[in-house]
Amino acid sequence: MAQINQPSEPPKKENLFLKLTMTYGLITGLVLIVYTLLLYISNNLLEQNFILGVLNYIILVAGIIIGTKSYRDQYLGGYISYGKSLGTGVLISVFAGVVMGIFTYLLYAVIDPQLLDESIKIVQEEMLNKGVPEGQIEMMTEIQQKFQSPAVMMFSSIFSHGFMGLIFSLITSIFTKRDQPIFNQ
Repeated sequence: MAQINQPSEPPKKENLFLKLTMTYGLITGLVLIVYTLLLYISNNLLEQNFILGVLNYIILVAGIIIGTKSYRDQYLGGYISYGKSLGTGVLISVFAGVVMGIFTYLLYAVIDPQLLDESIKIVQEEMLNKGVPEGQIEMMTEIQQKFQSPAVMMFSSIFSHGFMGLIFSLITSIFTKRDQPIFNQ
């Protein structure tokens, strides 16, 4: 018996939105992982270098802009509201944060568990150089060890990328939004 092919429904916009934000979040997260691995291999991961930190944010902003413009141009006919642009950027950042969070956990728990101790030693040395009394350094180290476990760092990565994504998306959405002309609606 021949089967009659029913026309399939076009994918819902919500599914496309989620798929696109996940895709660009994954891409952005992978680029951030490659960047972090390059820092790790070159022994610059624990360095407090302003320029290296800014490059991390530039990658995140680029992911937000490229992902938002792609969504606007491919699925929304070239138009996107400020709010939708903001939401797109934040979700891309959250998904990038999830990818980076998982990587951060693996880096500090599996790949190089000694890295956490090294970062604590660097902070202790910096405090000693600034003349902080040893009692305060010990107290700060105890607090730091409680909050600097691989699991806490994973959730911190998700939160911080989401928060920074919100801040960056508030700005980038000004430039990526494109309202439909009134007479075309």
